[in-house]
Amino acid sequence: MNNINQLQNEKKFIEYLKAQRVAYSQCKTYQILDIISVVISITLPLIGIYKSELVNVFGAIGVVWTIVYLVAESFRKSKAKQGAKIQEQFDTELYGLPWNEVLCKTKINRDLQTELSSKYKGNDLKDWYSKEIGSELPQEVAILLCQRINFSWELNLRKKYVSFLIISIVFYYGIFLFVAALENTGLYDILILLAPSISFLIYGVQNISALRSHIKSKHDALNLIDSKLEEYKSNKIIPKTDELRQVQDLIYTERIVPEKIPDWFYKTFRTKNETRIDDLIKTIKNEL
Repeated sequence: MNNINQLQNEKKFIEYLKAQRVAYSQCKTYQILDIISVVISITLPLIGIYKSELVNVFGAIGVVWTIVYLVAESFRKSKAKQGAKIQEQFDTELYGLPWNEVLCKTKINRDLQTELSSKYKGNDLKDWYSKEIGSELPQEVAILLCQRINFSWELNLRKKYVSFLIISIVFYYGIFLFVAALENTGLYDILILLAPSISFLIYGVQNISALRSHIKSKHDALNLIDSKLEEYKSNKIIPKTDELRQVQDLIYTERIVPEKIPDWFYKTFRTKNETRIDDLIKTIKNEL
């Protein structure tokens, strides 16, 4: 049997979650650069259609901001890896899995973890994994369900965010070309006017490409997990520790990427997603 539901709410594990939340929030702080990029991209080209004397200035602003944006990416990657390591410590200690030093390198030291967790003021981190998992399942099977939650949770949000990005890009450039056509703007001038939007285009294409890759990877991982759950359901075959560790490696690899779902988008769909996950785990568990 397992005690994951009880352990996850102990002080030590809540502190891990607090530190992880702060690290990821610091990573997402750099998303203010994304917002500024979007504002620059949306406003400057449209203003340039009516204020042609400012086109060169706007173009220079767009290029400089693109450089700033790319430099900031290195800091975002560092904070993403920090948050992923803390969450990996939470998972491995909760599950009783070994730490993968080759993949994850050293753990986050206690001082930094304490510093980060002290900055979290919320009280909403209990029952991180669905209570529907229960305590009657074998530890290994309960771990598989927790790992499935990790993939299912992110998969749904990433699909929605990819759709949002695609619609935003198509809508913006469609509006721009429509306005340019109304003003009889030439092709060369259109290209010059679009220079400030480079950073927005980079952001959109980079995130769509990365998130689609993550989505495919998550689907593959879910198929693997479901096959192991089916083995348990049909033949009561318990997953091996090294198999669980391999799945955990995939989870960690996905977590260290800097392309994070914005907090406002996450909060918009959080409650609905939590209900969906609980229903899914309840259904899977009943089938076992």
